[in-house]
Amino acid sequence: MSDNTNSTPGNVWTYYALACAITWTCSLPCASAWLRGEQPGGAAVALAGVSALGPLIAAFALAWRHRELSAVFGRWRTPLVWPVLALLVPLGLRWLAAALTALSGAELSQWTYPPVEPARVAALFVLPLGEEFGWRGFAYPRLEKRYGPVLGSVILGLMWGAWHLAYGITPQARGFDAFVFLEGMVELPFYTLIGTWLFERGARSMAVALAFHAAAHLNHIELAPRTELVFHALHVALVILAGCIAARQLRAAALQGAELRVSAA
Repeated sequence: MSDNTNSTPGNVWTYYALACAITWTCSLPCASAWLRGEQPGGAAVALAGVSALGPLIAAFALAWRHRELSAVFGRWRTPLVWPVLALLVPLGLRWLAAALTALSGAELSQWTYPPVEPARVAALFVLPLGEEFGWRGFAYPRLEKRYGPVLGSVILGLMWGAWHLAYGITPQARGFDAFVFLEGMVELPFYTLIGTWLFERGARSMAVALAFHAAAHLNHIELAPRTELVFHALHVALVILAGCIAARQLRAAALQGAELRVSAA
């Protein structure tokens, strides 16, 4: 699973600091307006759009500096089955959570939450492109080299979750939406493990990473009412279960790879 990228941990934290600085700074005008109960102006909305590109800009800057643009942005080849599976796995987890909720008799207002508003249609494309070259293209290979695929993925998931702090203030919540933020912080380390397993099986193709991220926005669970706690809880439980299964598979593959390297030596 190793790669020819620079494994110095400092590069990851430099990337992360830069990504957060760009995202949080650009999202601040909108967040401030919402906290005051005001509608953000056009410039603030435009900056909020740029904020989603923080990981992309940070990854490009550091990859260009270290002459690793090809390693970060140039990996696309993979059998079609892996991008397709990367789309289906997150959707399947959410549909299964909805089915179990319906079977339990708990409240379930909708089975799916497809992107229908223009902003969410745009997010379906902008957010994967703005984030994945940073998280999966730049940060993951370095974390995997230093900590292995399992711990590296958990660290990446926590970093990814904390980065979303910039989007914690929403007009719907009229302040900080602690429910969505905490749900993300619990889910994202396990969600990242699932994504890592698909990413590794798909030869670290960015097509797999982008498809996996886009799937979340094809049926976004954060749109489900907060009162539907059974649905949210079942989804978290399923993500944790799938993440643990992915971690076991990743650990087995890493051990097998280590054994092959020892026997070859």
